[in-house]
Amino acid sequence: MVGVGNTAEVFDYGDGKVCKLFYEGYPKESVEREYRNAKEVYRLGLPVPKVYETIVLDGRNGIIYEKISGKSMLECIVETPENAIVYLEQFTGLQKVWLKCQTEAVFSYKEFLNGLVKWKEPDNVALKEEIAALPEENMLLHGDFHPGNIMITPEQRLVVIDFMNVCRGPALYDIARTYALLKEKDENFGKAYLEKTEVSETDIEPFYNVIEKCRKYELLE
Repeated sequence: MVGVGNTAEVFDYGDGKVCKLFYEGYPKESVEREYRNAKEVYRLGLPVPKVYETIVLDGRNGIIYEKISGKSMLECIVETPENAIVYLEQFTGLQKVWLKCQTEAVFSYKEFLNGLVKWKEPDNVALKEEIAALPEENMLLHGDFHPGNIMITPEQRLVVIDFMNVCRGPALYDIARTYALLKEKDENFGKAYLEKTEVSETDIEPFYNVIEKCRKYELLE
């Protein structure tokens, strides 16, 4: 075992590969969606691990990925906080690369948000209407872009991982989502991130408001 997460364990699979093995009972359709997302972002030429296939081991669904050696950017920030600004510049630069890509091969960010509301509070009509009023676009969004999902290899190459929440929509949604995630951990770092993106709180306000309302359902998972 080389890693443990909320939804899966990661095992060395030999030949420069790892197996992300999801816990028993984790929805097969969610695993298949991550696999499709991983194939799409790799096809677009982004700095991500190559994805090989889906498998079933001992009744658990898994995905075989290229093995990426190194540390997460989050680990690097914790170990060398004096370099946090440098990492932040790399982080925002990498996200800008993502947000220049367009795709129709992944689902809409509205589907992700509506999915959270549907399962946790199906009668919340006002929130569903607020989601519906948001704009539609086809920019590629990571959906969970934070330093814990950026690997830094020994050669200082940045590699993005975790494609469960990949979707399409306006770039401002992904920025608002990252801002919300960073603020949960460190409000000052979140504000520094937003300054680096040259985006204001006013710019992301419609997205941020919806994300905050939906985030509580996500945290109940």
